Amino acid sequence: MRIIPFALALALAVPASAQEHPERVVMQLNDFLRLYEQTKDRPEKPEQAPRHFAVPSARYSGSVIFENDEPRSAVFDSKFRVDVLRDKGWVQVPLLPATVAVEKATIAGKEAPVVLQNGWYTLVTDQKGSFDVDIRFAASVMSSQGQSSLSFQLAPSAGTTVELAVPSEEELDFTVANARVQETTERRGQKVVTATLPATGSLAVSWQREIPEEVVETQDSRVYAEVFTLVGLGDGLLEATSTIHHTILFEGVEQLQAQIPDGMTLLDVQGTGIRDWSVDEAGLLTVELNYAAEGAYPLTLKMEQVVGQGSVTATAPIAKPVGVERSKGWLGVEARGNLEISSGDVQKATPIDVRALPGAILGVTGQPVLLGYKYLAEDPTIPLAVTEHDDVDVLVTLLDQAQARTMWTRDGRRITSVRYQVRNNRKQFLRFEMPEGAELWSASVGGKAVQPAKAGDGRVLIPLIRSVSTGGALAAYQVEVVYVEDGAGPSSTGTGSFEAVLPKADVPTTYVGWTVYAPFDAKIPKKSYDGSLRHVDYLSNVVNAAEVTYIETATPNMQASAAQQTAGGALGQGAAPVQVSLPLEGQPIFFEKLLALDEDLSVSFDFKGLKD
Repeated sequence: MRIIPFALALALAVPASAQEHPERVVMQLNDFLRLYEQTKDRPEKPEQAPRHFAVPSARYSGSVIFENDEPRSAVFDSKFRVDVLRDKGWVQVPLLPATVAVEKATIAGKEAPVVLQNGWYTLVTDQKGSFDVDIRFAASVMSSQGQSSLSFQLAPSAGTTVELAVPSEEELDFTVANARVQETTERRGQKVVTATLPATGSLAVSWQREIPEEVVETQDSRVYAEVFTLVGLGDGLLEATSTIHHTILFEGVEQLQAQIPDGMTLLDVQGTGIRDWSVDEAGLLTVELNYAAEGAYPLTLKMEQVVGQGSVTATAPIAKPVGVERSKGWLGVEARGNLEISSGDVQKATPIDVRALPGAILGVTGQPVLLGYKYLAEDPTIPLAVTEHDDVDVLVTLLDQAQARTMWTRDGRRITSVRYQVRNNRKQFLRFEMPEGAELWSASVGGKAVQPAKAGDGRVLIPLIRSVSTGGALAAYQVEVVYVEDGAGPSSTGTGSFEAVLPKADVPTTYVGWTVYAPFDAKIPKKSYDGSLRHVDYLSNVVNAAEVTYIETATPNMQASAAQQTAGGALGQGAAPVQVSLPLEGQPIFFEKLLALDEDLSVSFDFKGLKD
């Protein structure tokens, strides 16, 4: 029976009236059932295999060949199980790397088509199903300093087993890299190693003469110690970090002991495999290990002692290893704050240049080490005299620059915007003494409008955020204030004078630039310019380009920090303030000043030509 495709049969069965409406199909139920029965049993197209071939197993059985009593090569008989998964066509199956020498390759006793391709001996075949490929090949053996080895890359296979026989009357110690299972046996005067390897990787086998184990009488443990101590003084505390490097010979030890200096409180003990540690009333520290430590074993002790504020005296704490043959040590002293530290009458220790201290001391601190000592005796004494000095007040907030713009209208009214680049460490508010009669319209910090406050002395308080620290420095962010003032307009003859003052901040400003926009028809005599800011043809903007870029890059961080502090109420609470934009029109007149301290920032000039 000829089977008609379902879609075509369906189209043929549709009446002409239904074909006028392509969105509808109308047919008799018997016709539909007949078409369905004709198409439902059609065989589906078989799914293609994801790979053309597979190598379920690879077995390598080799024997080492000697020349002049030296191993030169190994001859292997290998068997690869190959499954061709492709229905038709040719497949290429890589089997051995080109670093080996193939003697022959067969399939069921017949020569196999093996070619060298992309650095691999590759089987090219159109044979279907499963079959075995037998290949005999040779690999070179390298010998050096009593050890022999061979290696070559393996083709990926699901299971890889290796057997290598080495003629030898002596016992051999074999190593098969990455072997999951390894076994050594003896067969007809040969030492044979058998191993199972992962699916991918390489075969690397090495062997050497096995040294028989001799019965050696055990010796008691002998322990030597070196002590590295860093002492830090600051905030009324004496802190010490002592690292005791033990060298353990012969038998391992499971317990270590050290004497804690008088007056010191042991905070922590750090080391590998510590099971428990305790300190008795006499200050003897006992550390229990969960294994017998041998060779090098470091033990770190962290201690502290309250010495009080101000100028005090103290003795450098030195932990003493107990139960060791011999010990020696080094000690470094650092100051954590504005402290002056000097040594007293040092006994049984020698002062040394701090640059000669070991890295175990200098490498654990970022502070400068002031004093250094070395000792060989058991009980050194290093007294320390501490003198505390008063701190000198320094700037915690700085205005890198202030950029002011004033829009001056013909009727004398002025609207001014001042943008400050602020670097703040811990100041809560920026205080401004506003010009007399000025009305503050808006303020923003880090691009976000804030709610100013008013101090008891009449100054305006702008809440600040703390600068983000990047690259070891404080990043600058922008603070802007916008205010308006009433001023005198021109006389009936169109003449008059302009006088204005900027807000006085309570912190220094490195650079102040002020641009006044006057009406276009105003004429200003050059000799009339006056005030604390100097009239210039254009602003020099002395803040270098790198700093300006740095400021702009840091602005998103400032905005994010401002948003977090706003949520906590740090930038003022209440109705959300409106941020005012400054309209600019007119002829610009430029003024600037370097390093503005606690002083008035004013400009003035005469004008004419504004007669209505």
